Amino acid sequence: MTGRKDVHHDFAVAISWSRLKEAIYEPFLNQSIPYDASPFASSAQETKSGLWTGTSRQVLVAAGILAIPFVFNYLFAVIVYHWTNLRRTKRQTPPEYPAMLPFVGSTFSFLWDSASFVKKATSYAGKLTCVRISLLVNGIFLVQEPAAVADMWKNQCLSSPIYVYTIGLRYMFGMSEKALETYTADDSGPARNPHPSSNVAPHNRVDFLTHDLLLRGLTGAPMLPTFRRFQTIVKRNLGAQEIGDEWVEMPDLFRFFTKNIGTAVLEALFGPSLLEINPGFADDMWTFDQEVQNLAKRLPRFMIPRAYQVRNRMLAQIQNWYRYAREHFRDDEDGAAGDWDPFWGSVMNRDRQKSLLGIDGQDDAAMASADLGLMWTSITNSVPSTMMTALHIFKDADLLSRIRASLEDTVSRDASGVELAMDKLLSKDLLQSVYAEVLRLYVQTYITRCAPHEDVAIGSWWLPRNEVGMVSSHVSHMNTEFWNEQNGKHPVTSFWAERFLLDPSDAQSGPMKRTAGDMTNEAEDKAAKGATDGGQFSSKGLSGAWIPYGGGFGACPGRLLAKRMIMFTSALLVSEFDIEIRTPEFEMDSSHYGLGIQKPKVPVAFAIRRRKACH
Repeated sequence: MTGRKDVHHDFAVAISWSRLKEAIYEPFLNQSIPYDASPFASSAQETKSGLWTGTSRQVLVAAGILAIPFVFNYLFAVIVYHWTNLRRTKRQTPPEYPAMLPFVGSTFSFLWDSASFVKKATSYAGKLTCVRISLLVNGIFLVQEPAAVADMWKNQCLSSPIYVYTIGLRYMFGMSEKALETYTADDSGPARNPHPSSNVAPHNRVDFLTHDLLLRGLTGAPMLPTFRRFQTIVKRNLGAQEIGDEWVEMPDLFRFFTKNIGTAVLEALFGPSLLEINPGFADDMWTFDQEVQNLAKRLPRFMIPRAYQVRNRMLAQIQNWYRYAREHFRDDEDGAAGDWDPFWGSVMNRDRQKSLLGIDGQDDAAMASADLGLMWTSITNSVPSTMMTALHIFKDADLLSRIRASLEDTVSRDASGVELAMDKLLSKDLLQSVYAEVLRLYVQTYITRCAPHEDVAIGSWWLPRNEVGMVSSHVSHMNTEFWNEQNGKHPVTSFWAERFLLDPSDAQSGPMKRTAGDMTNEAEDKAAKGATDGGQFSSKGLSGAWIPYGGGFGACPGRLLAKRMIMFTSALLVSEFDIEIRTPEFEMDSSHYGLGIQKPKVPVAFAIRRRKACH
């Protein structure tokens, strides 16, 4: 009985081997031309066709054999990935996301289909999680589990954004490798006291110096002169527009905002001299913004020549500004040594010149790359945010009416023009909710953190030492498990002006999902104060979910100034103008995913006129 089985087995093997030989060698057998046939007869065509078919079969068989190790590697990675997620223990390293090609990993999906890939990779069993993705050069840990994100903000060891600084300065803003050496060598952290294991010299602590200079320049007392300058410039720019009582048709709302608000941001932060001696700088900024995602993908110069050309032109213009400001600025001029001057703008820029140029390897070219990054970040995030806030208000007649009613005690007019009381404006619940909802819906940025000296606990996971943790604001902002959608009435993918208003008596209100029994201490406090207009603005409990500015010690230093700019401009437009949106439906552009805020894909036509009540 056993012998018969062996015979059958050997026969089956022989048949399989013979078929494999036929598939590989058959096309090359019997290729001679028959004796009675002409070499120019139709059989030659048949022979050629047969040879092609055979070669194709060979290629397919060879490809199949070569693919076997990749398939087994992928299947093994899938098994390990699911095993790690299903058998989770406290404080384990997030699993590797399966990828077919071991060395390439998820590089192409991450770079060219970021939005859908990151959402898919960070979701397991319907909940957000943490995962490691393998890229061409190294790997990144994607952190999206809300508890893990909140822990990233709490741990000062994870407050350093030096990794993303280095990547951005190298590929997007053109800093030289020599200047970058100090950035890559700095493991001291952004805090005032360096990490005990770091040996970086005090004057080379570029992480701390950069963060501290921005924090001091964009918050507190130095921020106020910059903001007051912004208010003056916005009023001046809008007043210069030929807009009267009659409707004026305009083709592009975004262009209207870049011209009037974008230049105001640049001039308020960096002074009028930058734009006066470089008249095309503002337009170059928006051309650069159109190309920046290609630079971030590290495409070579011959593929994106315009991107490199406009970047080089802007770097030269910034260095031209340095020379002009150094030549004309005098400390002894009246008011010049204060918090703002017409040559450098904010005092922050003077302080950055003194401190950052004292770092090893830094010169004007390196400083220009750093300033280009600061300028681009400032203008290309605040302008679209302001535009989308105003757009949503003017699109909804009821919302517009309510916003205007809430501003009655905030707006005053005299012979010099309109004034808005900022202390009252910043406390307006409905306007704050609109502002927060716009950032939740449209900000699509990556926030990176790294702990160079120790493993760090984040939620129920470990982030290994010297590994990069990255959070996508968009994925957190679209988390249906967290955000209140009022049972599907207001999906996370849609704009809901009242999403951030909490009414203590309404279990269906507030940004988070809650029930009638989930009355929080904040709600009780607000109930005691009394809620107005459907509730009071609430951001409590959102540290791991609402993250347009990041969070913790490493949060964006300019967030307070940005909020003032957005809310002031929106309130000014609402008070002074009527705007009708002529393009009510349009798609948003996600081509800059990971780099900031969405913008409309197409020009949004609109009509504008001054409100008659304002004369």
